[in-house]
Amino acid sequence: MAKAIILITAHPGKDREVAGKVKNVEGVENVYLAAGRYDVVAEAQAPDDDSMLALTYDRVRIIDGIRETHTMFCLKV
Repeated sequence: MAKAIILITAHPGKDREVAGKVKNVEGVENVYLAAGRYDVVAEAQAPDDDSMLALTYDRVRIIDGIRETHTMFCLKV
């Protein structure tokens, strides 16, 4: 199972709209509005690395209103 935390910067005034769209992406488990450098934080899970790449690159990053993303792939310790 692949897990990631996606940090999202939205265009000004679009943070709530972006959060709602990200929340509807299959594989996204939790979405939070944040204050500071990033506007939205999402926790995602996928069956494998290839599926996680598809989720982050093909389904989240293309959402209208997103200016920038920073994805942290989580590894078990």
